[in-house]
Amino acid sequence: MSEKKSYGLPKEDYYNIDELRARGEQRKAKRLAKQKKARRRFIGVISTIVIIVGLFAFSLSSFFTVDSLEVRGNSHFTTEEIINISHASPGKNLIYNPNKTEITKYLENNPYIKKAKVTRGFPSTLIITVEERKQLCAIKYDDDYLIIDKDGILLKKTPQKPKLTLVKGIIVKKIELGETIEVKDETILKQTLTVLDKMIKGDLYFVKLEMSDQIIKAYIYDSLIVKATFKQLTEALEKNRLHAILERLFDERIKRGTITFTDDGFASYEPQL
Repeated sequence: MSEKKSYGLPKEDYYNIDELRARGEQRKAKRLAKQKKARRRFIGVISTIVIIVGLFAFSLSSFFTVDSLEVRGNSHFTTEEIINISHASPGKNLIYNPNKTEITKYLENNPYIKKAKVTRGFPSTLIITVEERKQLCAIKYDDDYLIIDKDGILLKKTPQKPKLTLVKGIIVKKIELGETIEVKDETILKQTLTVLDKMIKGDLYFVKLEMSDQIIKAYIYDSLIVKATFKQLTEALEKNRLHAILERLFDERIKRGTITFTDDGFASYEPQL
C-alpha cells in the first residue's frame, strides 16, 4: 500500500483538516491582497491620467488667455510704444503660445532697447521687461544729428537738433543703427565718452563739446567756456574742481567768460570768451 502524501504537513498531521483549511485560507488571502494591490495601482494610474488630462484641458481654457500686458523698465519709450514695437497682443494662451521669442526679437531689434525679457504673470498677464540704452550726446553728421549712447552705439539719426550735448570734432566714417559708429579717430571718440560720463557723475551739463587731440572746449553755456586738455578736464571733473569754480561764479551771477585749467590743477577765469 502506497504512503499518503503530506501536502506539506508533518507526518503526524496527515489528517489535520483544520490545518489544511487554514493553509488554503492563507493562500486565498494572499491572492486577494495581490489583486487588491493591482486594482489600487490601476486606479492610481487612471486617476493620474484623468488629472493630467483635466489640467491640460484647463490650461487651454480662457482662464489662461492673455487679457493684459504689463511693461517694466521703460523710460525713453512709453508703455504703449513698447507694446507696439513688440507686436504683443491679448488673446493668446499664456502657457503655450505667448510668443516670447518673437516679442523679444522685435524689441531687441530696436537700437534703444539693449535687452528684453518676456515672462508670464498668472493667470492672464504677459510681462515685458526692457533695459533701455540712454541717449548721451549728439554728433553733427552732414545735415543730420547722430544720437549715441555711452558705448558709442547709434540710437537715432535725425534732422532735428536734440536737447543733448552737441559734440564737434568727431569725423564719422560709417554708421549703422544699433552699432558703434565708425570714426576717423577712435581716441577722440573714447575721450568724448569719458568726458561725458564724468560730466554726468559730477552732476554737470555741457551744452556743447569741441573735441581735438590738443585742447577741449566744454561749453557750460554758449557764453561760458571751459578750456583744458583731456587729462586736465577729467581730473577737474573727478575732483569736483570745476563744480566748485562754477558754484562761485554762479553765486556772483557770472555766466560769461572762459575757465582755463593747468596741469597742476589750478584754474584761471577771464571774462572774455
